[in-house]
Amino acid sequence: MQLDPADAVLVMAHPDDEALWASSLVGRVGRLVLAYEALPGRPDITAGRQAALARFPRQVESLRLAESAAFGAAAWPDPVETPDGLAVEARPGTMAGFDPAAYRAGFATLVARLRPLLAGARTVVTHAPWGEYGHEDHVQLCRAVEALRAEAGFALWVPGHASARSFALMQRHLGRLGTPTPPMPTDRGLAATLAALYRETGCWTWVDDHAWPETEVFYPLLPGQPGQAVTPPAPGRSFPVTLVTLPATRPPALPRGRLARLAAGLGRRIGRRIGSASAAHPVRHCGRGS
Repeated sequence: MQLDPADAVLVMAHPDDEALWASSLVGRVGRLVLAYEALPGRPDITAGRQAALARFPRQVESLRLAESAAFGAAAWPDPVETPDGLAVEARPGTMAGFDPAAYRAGFATLVARLRPLLAGARTVVTHAPWGEYGHEDHVQLCRAVEALRAEAGFALWVPGHASARSFALMQRHLGRLGTPTPPMPTDRGLAATLAALYRETGCWTWVDDHAWPETEVFYPLLPGQPGQAVTPPAPGRSFPVTLVTLPATRPPALPRGRLARLAAGLGRRIGRRIGSASAAHPVRHCGRGS
């Protein structure tokens, strides 16, 4: 199975996800769909996203949905998977404005809004079932696209990004990953253009010094359901993964300048750079059940 970008629809959750987790595809896919614009309690982020999408350097389709502010509401690093995403509840550190009911209801909304947009699609690329670095919205969007895959029969691909936060959840799904693409060069020029646009409009949600890896890979995602047993991959099989270091706090919760200072200070204390993606590293399956 091969991934032909020109024949693909790229479906991402938040404006800037496309630049962070699929920069190699953004300028090459046939269509780009983004789900969320509004962030509860942050009218500045909402207005910024709308302004950025109005100036986006290629055609983009926005579902114009409001997110539920669910980041951090699952029991990471070992969250419970549900048919509509992940089990969520208010926890220390969850975002202001978080609404568990809105998150759960969001699955049906995503399916309904995406159904006509993905009718007739042959290839769709969306978030991984572990949400790249571990984001509840990313996981839910993957679930919604998977539900439509069962109806429409398109091929489904997901990015090979993960973090320490999402690593255990990724391991549950290793048996669902097919042969990855060859390493695809990230489009650093386009990614920098998009990051500058999001910063200018005040809605960049990652750290300012994010460093894109040289390459990234995408995996075909085989069918599966939460709670169902997954056949483990063959012993010795390796999985190229781009490892991502999370900021200490998700950027929308704090002004960008303050977040950058916090991340830099934490990095000095532990001797590591915070918020940058490394080059791809292989994760090897050693035959244990995931």
